[in-house]
Amino acid sequence: MPRVPAHLRTSAGWLFDMAVCCVGLTLFAVTLAGVHPDGLSFSLPVLLGVPLIVVVARFPMVVDNRDGGIEVGFDSSILMFLLCTLDPEVALFIWSLGVLVTQLTTSKRWTSKAFNIGVGITAGAVAEGVLLLVRGDGTGTPRELVAVMLAAVAYFATDYVTSAVSVAIDSGTGVRRHLWQRGTLLAVACFVPFDTLGYLAAVVYRSEPAWTLILLAVPLVTLLIATRAVTRGRENARRLTVLFAAAVRAQTLPDREAVLEALIDDSRELLHLKRVALRSTPPGRLEIGAEVNDGDATHWLVARAMERARSTIAADEEALKALAAVASDAFARLALTEETVHLARHDPLTDLPNRGILLDRLTHAQTLARRHGSRVALLFIDLDGFKPVNDRYGHAAGDAVLVGLASRLQSCVREADTVARLGGDEFAVLFEDADAVVVELVWERILSALEQGVAVTGQLLRLSASAGIAWGGADDNAESLLRKADLAMYEAKARGKGAVVVYEDSIGRSRLDRLIMADDLRRAVANREIEVAYQPIVATGTGRIVGAEALARWRHNGSPVSPELFIGIAEDSGLIVELGEVILAKVAADAAALRALAGSSVGIAVNISARQLRSPGFVDSVAATVKAMGGSELTLEITERQGIDLDTVVLERMREISSLGVRFAIDDFGVGFSSISYLADLPVHVIKVDASLSQFIDADERSKALLRSVTLIGQSLGLEVVVEGIERQTQLDVLREHTDAQYVQGYLLYRPMPLPGLLAAVRDDRAAAGLAPVS
Repeated sequence: MPRVPAHLRTSAGWLFDMAVCCVGLTLFAVTLAGVHPDGLSFSLPVLLGVPLIVVVARFPMVVDNRDGGIEVGFDSSILMFLLCTLDPEVALFIWSLGVLVTQLTTSKRWTSKAFNIGVGITAGAVAEGVLLLVRGDGTGTPRELVAVMLAAVAYFATDYVTSAVSVAIDSGTGVRRHLWQRGTLLAVACFVPFDTLGYLAAVVYRSEPAWTLILLAVPLVTLLIATRAVTRGRENARRLTVLFAAAVRAQTLPDREAVLEALIDDSRELLHLKRVALRSTPPGRLEIGAEVNDGDATHWLVARAMERARSTIAADEEALKALAAVASDAFARLALTEETVHLARHDPLTDLPNRGILLDRLTHAQTLARRHGSRVALLFIDLDGFKPVNDRYGHAAGDAVLVGLASRLQSCVREADTVARLGGDEFAVLFEDADAVVVELVWERILSALEQGVAVTGQLLRLSASAGIAWGGADDNAESLLRKADLAMYEAKARGKGAVVVYEDSIGRSRLDRLIMADDLRRAVANREIEVAYQPIVATGTGRIVGAEALARWRHNGSPVSPELFIGIAEDSGLIVELGEVILAKVAADAAALRALAGSSVGIAVNISARQLRSPGFVDSVAATVKAMGGSELTLEITERQGIDLDTVVLERMREISSLGVRFAIDDFGVGFSSISYLADLPVHVIKVDASLSQFIDADERSKALLRSVTLIGQSLGLEVVVEGIERQTQLDVLREHTDAQYVQGYLLYRPMPLPGLLAAVRDDRAAAGLAPVS
């Protein structure tokens, strides 16, 4: 049978096909005119000819490539049977009629049907002429067999060559490409034996009873099924090869455009069709299609439905669906890769660029700055006191604050600037092609945005931040510039909340010294090289020693280090908990000597950090200290300067510790915030008035009145009041005359001293009071 074109016709191809159709129809008209009515008797060949042609035509072999396909039909075996059993005119008439019925009952395009009708009738006429020319008048002879074989070859050549020319015209390729391709030799090898089977049927019909033709049905059906199986098997193997190659390639495609391009190419290869479209609408009538989901949108891979021996419409559609699944997997892989890369380079909470992408952009920005003579600046931002937000309101609320802050930061910068989250509550802003005015303006916007506060569980929380600015230099790389901005930020922290500092080399040296000191402090804490000094606390009225405050002391390389410095380092480096453990252990050991001298009349106060209160093992450490002190009173002082957060953890720990008989004191009272509000909630027993409130009470009436008010507040709440910073006798006189503060502490009375000095002071104090040492 004729070929099946693989795409829409060209004008030249259409003209050629119509010409072939006209030739065939002309031959049919001539044959019809030459048929005598008496020749159309109701013989078996006449009755079975057309049905057999239609049935056998359904089982062709296909020889094709991407440019088109040629169907090699084996219905010519029925032609040979007719030519050897009927008059030539009748045989050709029956054959032509069978070709017409076969094509008119298919769902191919009408141009294909017309061409197939023309080439089928023409090839049949050529085969008839060759048979009559070679066979002569004899039948049942070897010459007749040779004539049939030559007629079969003539039919095949006419059909195949004409179809190849048509495909070549349509595809714009050479005829030879279609004549000699994979499957051609197999088609020739199958075609001639098939046609000789028709001749065998004619021999049996002429010499044996008609019913014996039934015996030939078995080999005929077997050969047709085998031919179809070979064709379908080859087609399935080819499809699997295409699908496998597409699946392998899909794992290496770099982007969506490459996947879409490969999808079109692979579908053309899969269907052997050129006209395959990827569109947003599903297939219509006479089309097949498969849905492709790329994650963002749905596409349809659509091709024209073709009835072919090599496949079925259903098989074509299933193949397209398999290919679409491969493409969908490729899109899913790309989406997963993009998401993985995005997560690797962005902060998962705020979706801001992370440290890695900031360093990449910083490197690129510095390269451009050197090339264009511009400047690069990096602003390193750290929130002030953010940890209490997590501790008081929970991490979910803290995360919400960070997300809101990220959005505000992005709204404060220019479009070309990069906002990144470095971790925790640390952010950075990269300025490309910037100047000091721009950076200062952005920082002011950020401070203004922070001052607006954020709503957390229905409460407006005010925020502040400290920042460091580093300007890129000729010798700076991304890491060094980030480190400089970080150092400048720490310097800003040291200067107070809401400060911004521009990096200078002196800052770097200072920070390096601080890091070295932090390492040395860590070793000192581990080796318990921290010392404790004690400053007595005395009763205002009597001047008797009632307690002592334990103060940490550290000597670095033989020289004393300011407590504010090394305790600040301990806070920043996370050593404060370990340092506090060392102090408690030393106090517990020293308490035995103090108790032996004064019994339980002299208690000891120890400064603690808010971070210690949140440490899981702190309650146990305090309990062990209380036990070791053997009845001596222990007071824990927490400074108001740190801020006291009424979260459930802190309150629960303080209540547990208070139940052990330990008292709490608020140190530096009067210089923090919300002082009065939390005194009613915390299990506090003592307030220690900051030295700044007592500094000028002997010279300034307002200072005197303020101190009097603070002591009255403490007494009204049932709290003991200790006034710190008494350094002059006039201060002590005013305190005794104008306030009701029960206790005082200061250099006028006693300076901090080691344990032997404290013991000597307590011994002298007891002797002056006429009290004998405790035995």
